[in-house]
Amino acid sequence: MASHFSFTLSHTIPASRARPAAKSFHSLSFYLRSSYGIFKEIVTEVSRDNISKDDNVDVEVPNQEIQKKIKMVKLILDSKEDGEITISAYDTAWVGLVKNVGDTNSPQFPSCLEWIANNQLHDGSWGDAELFIAHDRILNTLACVVALRSWNMHPQKCEKGMQFFKENLYKLQDENPEHMPIGFEVTFPSLLDLARCLDVEVPDDSPILKNILAMRDLKLKNLEGMQNLDWKQLLKLQCQDGSFLFSPSSTAYALIQTKNESAHKYLDKTLQKFNGGVPNVYPVDLFEHTWIFDRLDRLGISRYFQSEIKDCVTYVSRNSEVQDIDDTAMGFRLLRLHGHQVSSSVFEHFKKNGEFFCFSGQSNQAVTGMFNLYRASQLLFQGEEILEDAKNFSTKFLTEKREANQLLDKWIITKDLPGEVSYALDVPWYASLPRMETRFYLEQYGGSSDVWIGKTLYRMPFVNNDVYLELAKLDYSICQAVHCVEWEKIQRKLNKKKKKEEELLEILLTNLDYLGFEMLRSHGRELSHYLNQAGWLSSWQNEGNSLEREAELIVQIINVMAGYWSEELRLNPQYQRLLQTTNRVCHGLRNYQISKAHDSGSNKRITCMTTHQIESDMRELVQLVLQNSSDGVHTNVKNSFLTVAKGFYYGAYCDPETINSHIQKVLFEKVM
Repeated sequence: MASHFSFTLSHTIPASRARPAAKSFHSLSFYLRSSYGIFKEIVTEVSRDNISKDDNVDVEVPNQEIQKKIKMVKLILDSKEDGEITISAYDTAWVGLVKNVGDTNSPQFPSCLEWIANNQLHDGSWGDAELFIAHDRILNTLACVVALRSWNMHPQKCEKGMQFFKENLYKLQDENPEHMPIGFEVTFPSLLDLARCLDVEVPDDSPILKNILAMRDLKLKNLEGMQNLDWKQLLKLQCQDGSFLFSPSSTAYALIQTKNESAHKYLDKTLQKFNGGVPNVYPVDLFEHTWIFDRLDRLGISRYFQSEIKDCVTYVSRNSEVQDIDDTAMGFRLLRLHGHQVSSSVFEHFKKNGEFFCFSGQSNQAVTGMFNLYRASQLLFQGEEILEDAKNFSTKFLTEKREANQLLDKWIITKDLPGEVSYALDVPWYASLPRMETRFYLEQYGGSSDVWIGKTLYRMPFVNNDVYLELAKLDYSICQAVHCVEWEKIQRKLNKKKKKEEELLEILLTNLDYLGFEMLRSHGRELSHYLNQAGWLSSWQNEGNSLEREAELIVQIINVMAGYWSEELRLNPQYQRLLQTTNRVCHGLRNYQISKAHDSGSNKRITCMTTHQIESDMRELVQLVLQNSSDGVHTNVKNSFLTVAKGFYYGAYCDPETINSHIQKVLFEKVM
């Protein structure tokens, strides 16, 4: 966190080095004080009992273990096709009901029945073996019993399944309604009717079943639960791959009713892919691509997979027609962060009567849909009113859900969704620093234990797996150890009382000497040459507004150290515009921070919101950085401006107590 402001001061100045006159470095030595002020506001003093006192401590980097994990992740990313997803017993049962075209006394897809017979759980149920959700188990179990009974197969398995059904039906009433599978109130009554037609004994007097039947007419989303359909009209809605709604169960029902050849081919292809069973939705390639990037990015390990992410972004840009706000928001965010031209008008389809919904006809909003809308809306450019509306609506929705302790979702069961939402609300994107977000997300990401909710529970192993988490924890621990050593050195050098100008100058020269060594090692160039020849440095020293341009100095040094600096770049009009906007943003944030501190001392009410002008300037800067154009400024150079501005924003936005807690967590709390 705030690593761009940290100084490594462990090297001594070589005796042979000629020292410039103190006057020429007066402004820089003053800056050293002020920049440490920035640093100390972002990284305030906390207990450092667990930091080594040895200046020469070496941080052991287990490169072999890191490389091993990276290779494992690369294998996963290189294996992406139409998406990896677990098999759904419910959908497999529906496909198993399809009769053979040439012989109606035999199944068209016998592999489905074989899969059902081989995957009954020890308690007689079917469903997710690792997580018990009564709705999921009851639905899957009844569907599998219906499929086997329809072909008079495995009567003992059917009996055991119905015993589980009857013994566990009561558990539906005590379960959280948010964890009820999508469309359960439609699909479950449909299965009950099929079961009765097959003389399967199901209770008729259960209050739970009566309640479910009463709910049936409220929402008819799933195709297989609907009766008396106009198939001539519905066939016009068939997807290009032959499916209906990309759903094997819906497509199976359509095939039963219409004998459609394209539907048959879709099911046959899907069965081959999954070795006899089918998932609840397929393909899931676009969903998988966008969510993988999101997980790698938030876990802080995306830098290891830049080529794979570039391919992912390209894929999403070519296949971005989606019908729900969740995928739209995630795809929009991915493309905008990577410089693609993407219109915010895509969100108009999900707005009605001042509210935003996940998809057309949805009766209520889901937490994750609004959460991802909120995250996407924070990347708004100037004049994008639809994103402004989306941001306001999603913020209000999520805030109310948090206050009511209702941060459960209808689409996914995660380790800590409330924690994810709370972090995003408390630390908006403008203030969110990468290491800090990663530190929190390492505790929120559940890896392979996260489960998605569709018509049944399902898992996506390429999106949620423990390999990502293991690599992220290892990587973070290494970075944390390095930062702790840096922190200790900074504290020893700069926490002394009232340093003299000459002492500050020596610290600066020591630091520049070390930076020069690092630059020579990394880029084969001497830092001293750039500093001596840098017109921007002389300008920064001599003009009387250095405090208004402190962000400029930080950005310039970052770009010099990264090997991007050139005189041509400095004179580039777009680079100058970025400089001016960043200076304006950061100076405004500095003044706001001073004003907030003064108001706090006066016992005035403090709000976390910055000024309207600062917000407007930040949008302008975000657009300058993220909007791709042939302006001769490298993407990494542009990002350095936004990185610095976000550091200033964080220091101005968060109160000292919050910053203190963040420092403790990011730098000193070990990742478990």
